[in-house]
This record gives sequence, structure tokens and C-alpha cells, in this order.
Amino acid sequence: MKKKLPTPIKDGLIGLAFGTGMIIPGIAGGTVLLIFRAFKKVVGAVANLFSKNFGRNFLILLPFGVGAILSFAALVIPLNLAMEYCMFAIICLFAGLVIGSLPGVTDNVKDEPRKKSYILSFGIFFLITAFVGVFSVIFPTISWINDIFRDVPTYLYFIMIGVGFFAAAGLVIPGFSGSLLLVAICFYQPILELFKFKNVGASFGLIFSFLVGAILGFVIFSKLMNYFLAKHRVGTYYAAIGMIVGSLISIFVNSKMFDYCKSSSFGLVDQILGPILFVLAIIGSYMIVRYLRTHKEPKENA
Repeated sequence: MKKKLPTPIKDGLIGLAFGTGMIIPGIAGGTVLLIFRAFKKVVGAVANLFSKNFGRNFLILLPFGVGAILSFAALVIPLNLAMEYCMFAIICLFAGLVIGSLPGVTDNVKDEPRKKSYILSFGIFFLITAFVGVFSVIFPTISWINDIFRDVPTYLYFIMIGVGFFAAAGLVIPGFSGSLLLVAICFYQPILELFKFKNVGASFGLIFSFLVGAILGFVIFSKLMNYFLAKHRVGTYYAAIGMIVGSLISIFVNSKMFDYCKSSSFGLVDQILGPILFVLAIIGSYMIVRYLRTHKEPKENA
């Protein structure tokens, strides 16, 4: 008889995959949890964390959290270097991951009638997400972002709380990547740079502020997802799809990407490696979608 892994070890391994989804743009944490059939377990525990069952919910989340932190720590430095020396190629990889995984999200609404309210939901969230990157081109923000991360004014700590809050949406909205949002608003690389700890005090303070926002966002978005998936499931998925498609525009059309493509860093490595990674990412992430379809658990996706 096959021996099953003890639940804490199994959850810790899922946490490793979840942490990968946290830091790699294009891989949504919520989708990772769906693949390993842990979505309701984690989101339910987070949504009800601050209740009379705090101890029980905390113990449920602990192995996931440990695994996520370990994988996050392991990937910070490699991703930092990749974004510095071959940004276009890495963004192509991220875009491929998004496109390949998109059918896994659209599956949730493919048999549903296309109501005007659903199309409107898609359109609104598509425009909001796409405009984030376009806005940074029309009103260049990258120099301002670089300046505030260099000077570290007091208000940056509050900005980091807000950025962490909205990035946390990617942890619980299937198909939506919070780290991809950070790329679109040009905060992704500056946040990775903090882990070099060039200014130890400021780096710790900013990382802590981001984590405070992310924890708040994780709890609040978990509650919202529990509610909206129960009451407005189809409309919620249309909104998520709108954000995913809009983010594909924002990760390429933003001031950071424009500056990089005009610089000497953009060369043959990006031009050759980018399309290859793009295609491989689409194939790889779509294979995950196919696995999810084959091993679909109805209760998990309700």
C-alpha cells in the first residue's frame, strides 16, 4: 500500500509552489492552490483567521507559510539578476505563462450565458489594468519611483502598504498574478532590489510595510473571494479575466520596459531568448491547465 505524506509536509511542499507563484509574475498563487486542491483550505483559513478558531486556522496555514517563505527567499536573487540583465526575455516568459494559463480561468465561465453585466465587468477591469502601464508611459513614473526608493521619504512606507495590499489579490484570485501587477506599475524590480539590503534600515522598513499591506490584503481579499464566488461567481471570473488580459498590455507597455528597450542592455540575448521563452512558457503553463482539467475537483472550484 502506498504511504501518504503527512499533511504538514504535503502542505509545506504546496507552500513551496505557492511561494513560486508569489514571486514569479504570470504564475498566480490562487491557481497554484487550485492545482493542488488546496484553494478552499487556505482561503477559508485566512478568511476566518481572526475568529474563535484562530489557533486551528493558524496551524493550517503554518506549513504553507514556511514553504512559501523558503521558495521566495531562494528565488529573490536569481530574479533580481534576470530583470537587470535580460528584462525583455523574462517579461516574454511571464507573458507566456499568463497566456498559457488563461484557458484555465476561462473554463470557469465557458458554459455560462454572456450577459451584458459580465461583459461590462470584463471591460471595466481590463481597462483599469491595461491603463496602469499606459499611464506610466503617458506620465513617466519610473524616474519618480527610482527617486523615492533612493531617497526613501516617509510617505513611501505608506505607498508600500498600499502596493502590498493590492498585490495580495494575486494570492487568492485564480489566474491573476499580483507580482505581474507589480511589473506593470514598475514596482517589481525596486522591491526585489530591497533584498540586497544596501540600506539595511530602510530596506527592512519598506519590506515590513509591504508585508503588512500584503497580509491585510490577503485576509480582506480572501473574505471578498469567499463572498463574491458564492454570490457572483461568473461576474467575478469575468472581472479576473479582464485583469489578466489587461495585465498583458501593461507588462509590455510601461515606462520601465520602454526605457530598457531603448538602452544598450536590450540586445541579441533578449531578442533571441524572448520569443523562445514566450513559446515554452505558453506550452508549459497550458500543460498545467490540462492537468488541472483532468484532475478537476468540483468542490474546489465551486
